[in-house]
Amino acid sequence: MNFPIVPPSILFPLPKIGPYYGTGKSKIDLIKDRVRDAQKNYEKNLASVESILNTERSYVSRAPVNEPIIALMSGGLDSTVMVSKIIEDWKVKVYPLFINRGARAKKYEEKAFDYFVSFFQQRFPENFLAPYKLEVEIPPREMKESFPMELALTTGHPLRNSTMQNLAVMYAVSLIGKGIEAKTIFSGSVAEDNTEPELGLLSLRAQTLNTCISLADWSWQITSPLTDPNLTKKTINKPDLIAYSMEKFIPLDKTRTCFSSDKLADGACHACKKRLEAFAHLGMKDPAEYKASKEEI
Repeated sequence: MNFPIVPPSILFPLPKIGPYYGTGKSKIDLIKDRVRDAQKNYEKNLASVESILNTERSYVSRAPVNEPIIALMSGGLDSTVMVSKIIEDWKVKVYPLFINRGARAKKYEEKAFDYFVSFFQQRFPENFLAPYKLEVEIPPREMKESFPMELALTTGHPLRNSTMQNLAVMYAVSLIGKGIEAKTIFSGSVAEDNTEPELGLLSLRAQTLNTCISLADWSWQITSPLTDPNLTKKTINKPDLIAYSMEKFIPLDKTRTCFSSDKLADGACHACKKRLEAFAHLGMKDPAEYKASKEEI
């Protein structure tokens, strides 16, 4: 008789919050310690990766002025406002890519994306081009079900963003096959994301290096125009984007930030909290609708 394989964490459940293996620390705290230790040589490692890029092509990253680029768009505030800014600043030709990754809020993320496709095509008819949608579970549900909850609460789903960046490269290669040389992939990482391992500049530089090596082509770049010091004089944070949106009349109430599967944002998830904090920093109320009033959140 064949018996199903049961993960050890089910047979021998370990505490999620209390002391772990006599260390006096929770599993979450231990993961945070590991992340902190892994980043002790962050600047040194960043310089090493950038040195390779600079040696191979005489630059680390550059502004793709008047060039076609791939913009990873989620329907959220950061990636949406990023698109407006790069078109205004560099007159890029944006090929927007939306990945339905199986998130709980996928229905509302896609609705937000669709809204801004129409919005930007009207505002920038020559620069915001036909959208492309992919439906790929990231991570696959079968794997996600066994992920330790502590990871989701600290470092997030493993390699989720780099997987989407790799898919964006594949999309870009398909465009190259059609005569469109789009070798810049932009994500919407902001200043607040730099402390998160997979969203920071080192991860983006490593993705660039891996892509250049794997494709034997040193002209690729994967980065964020909001945090890359070669592309912006000031690292841009979420309050900066909100202020920019007010100036450019971008309807932020149409963006979707919340992770919840409900129509209205819950105001309690990590993404909602960061968004609300950014509006509060500016002394403004978030125009998006929430289940509870923003005063109660």
